[in-house]
Amino acid sequence: MTTLWRKTWRGLALRIETDEAEESSGAGTGARSLSVGPSDESDTWLRFHPFSAAPYWCISSTGSESDVETRPLDERGDPVAECIAILEADVSPLIERATGQSENVAARETADVAVLLAAERALRHRPAVLDELDPVALRNRRSEKWHTYPSDVLPVWVAEMDFPIAAPIQDELRRFVESGDVGYPIGLRETGLPDVFCERMREGFSWSPDPARVEILSEVVQGMYVALEAFSEPGQGIAVQTPIYPPFLGSIRDTGRELIDNPMLLGDAGMTFDLDGLASTVTPGTRMLLFCNPHNPSGRVYRRDELERLAEIAVENDLVVVSDEIHGDLLFDGRTHIPLATVGPEIARRTITLTSASKAFNIPGLRTAIAHFGDPALQRRFNTVLPRHARGGIGLFGLYATMAAWRWAQPWLNEVVPYLAENRVFAERALAERIPEIGFIQPEATYLAWLDCRALDLRPSPSAHFLQHGRVALSEGRAFGEAWAGFARLNLATSRPILAEAIDRMSKALGR
Repeated sequence: MTTLWRKTWRGLALRIETDEAEESSGAGTGARSLSVGPSDESDTWLRFHPFSAAPYWCISSTGSESDVETRPLDERGDPVAECIAILEADVSPLIERATGQSENVAARETADVAVLLAAERALRHRPAVLDELDPVALRNRRSEKWHTYPSDVLPVWVAEMDFPIAAPIQDELRRFVESGDVGYPIGLRETGLPDVFCERMREGFSWSPDPARVEILSEVVQGMYVALEAFSEPGQGIAVQTPIYPPFLGSIRDTGRELIDNPMLLGDAGMTFDLDGLASTVTPGTRMLLFCNPHNPSGRVYRRDELERLAEIAVENDLVVVSDEIHGDLLFDGRTHIPLATVGPEIARRTITLTSASKAFNIPGLRTAIAHFGDPALQRRFNTVLPRHARGGIGLFGLYATMAAWRWAQPWLNEVVPYLAENRVFAERALAERIPEIGFIQPEATYLAWLDCRALDLRPSPSAHFLQHGRVALSEGRAFGEAWAGFARLNLATSRPILAEAIDRMSKALGR
């Protein structure tokens, strides 16, 4: 057995190890076991086998390998969760029984919930496959990314990863399918998702939101539309920083609001937020600010001083702020995402935070998102502007896949983010070598790269040229704001060979 993970918990050694015996018996590649023993790892007293065809656990007495008592785990439910529950509830008497000692060995230290959570994450994790993607298999997908264009087009456009989803999410969905559990979900709050969201925010961003201030939506874009209807009237101004994720602009247009465009500034340091421009652009008729942090498409991560200045402007002008923070888990170079609602109590009271596991954990098709309201009055207005049923329902798959992502899939994300960071460097170097005229705006977050193609003077647009002549699909710059027609967006969330082919096609589309 190979040890994959080890920690000390309540004076005991927890180890997660490969389980070759279970793999060979049909449990599948990646079978793992969890062992519990003394802190010096000289023995194993408890061992859990949740990935066996018939999951089980056993107690073995010190010095007597033949004296092993085996007990079943419930393979119909969630054997991994059952393993952790047994440890939480019964570890002291079990260790006493295994060792024959009257001393309560496991009570030497205070229980550390974080260690058990880390153990569960490591037990559920299987290494991510990132660099060996099969283009044929990808073309057989039914998602928008791979079905919008003909099969000879290489799609590197819409914000969807090509990577397989994390093992904990796969396992959760598999349990639903295999058990035929596709009925109506229970009440959204009873699922526990609001609490899981709040746990995720505390762990990742030192933010302690209130679960009672959480609403569950089908997607972040739905939250934008409902918020515009709730907190503004047709003809009133909505401030936005372009270039911006196209549904920001579409929601303003579709609801008859006025776009107050506050363009970002492009300089040697990349894209920056024109805060002085925002202060001067906002008019008495401006009711809301739609904000995106980390920013899509530039990948910019806003600093605390920028957020504080933005908060001042919002408070001074009595703006409701809708803050799209869906890319907050996808940061590079040690940067920290700061939720806008944590900047201060005044901005918190006027902020609606929208987020989802869909981007970081690659489950956009499962249609589940979160809206958090900094003030109950905002929440009441949001919930009464349209009948609840007009927002549609949320399916079991999305609810529980989101909880699996936020609770257990962090090890997968810990592998994916460094790979994306390397893809960012690879793409910048490859474009500098093959098409040096393209300005690569290095993203600080997200898996999206904003390309300045103006020097190439491609008509009718860069994305149209590369599609027609290179059979590679980028996102159209004009979709992010009319002034950005000379730009295009490149999706970096694919294998390096596919990314290399995309850049090669772009180069050949220019006759190089």
